[in-house]
Amino acid sequence: MKLLPPARTAAALLATGLLLATATPAWAHVHVHADQAVAPGATDVRMTFHVPNEKASARTVGVRIEAPEGVRGVRAEQVTGWTAEPAAAGDAGRTVGWSGGAIGGEDGVDFVVHVDRVPTGVSELTFVARQQYDDGEVVTWDQKTVAGQPEPEHPAPVLSLAGAPAADAAADSSTGPDTAWTAAVVCGVLLLLAAAGLPVARSAARRRGATTG
Repeated sequence: MKLLPPARTAAALLATGLLLATATPAWAHVHVHADQAVAPGATDVRMTFHVPNEKASARTVGVRIEAPEGVRGVRAEQVTGWTAEPAAAGDAGRTVGWSGGAIGGEDGVDFVVHVDRVPTGVSELTFVARQQYDDGEVVTWDQKTVAGQPEPEHPAPVLSLAGAPAADAAADSSTGPDTAWTAAVVCGVLLLLAAAGLPVARSAARRRGATTG
């Protein structure tokens, strides 16, 4: 196998390192965040669910969010281009939704949910999101993410509550997109260092050759 000259090898490593260091984290799923830290028992909570369209051949035309048991007073905020639906009575008013709009291509839309009260005695809130496409498919985001295992295909959106045990916080951080992003950056930096060191090593080898010659 023919080896590349050191200069070309360094350039290739440099390009690879820059690609990894500037890459965007590869994650696209329904996720939730709150405007501020939410503690167990908190009242009047506003949270945002980001819903990306994941099908190139179809558009998202309906979204439903189901809150876990113990959450009270769930309301959907109006979103431009969509019609907010009132909480369904069949599940103690814990499910809200939006219809009438569309998310196409690789776009995403933020849907805001208001909650009157968060339950006590919990460290996180696990929601269920149902995403309806115009081809009739409904994707349900309800799979549990387990620390140390690959992320499921359709992970449930989870909101961590303030004051959660350290173990829970560590588990969340090990499975989130930041972990993959950090790994990519570290690999990029290592490759950059290796590329920078090649010319130095080549120069040292030449000096040794000149000395022994």
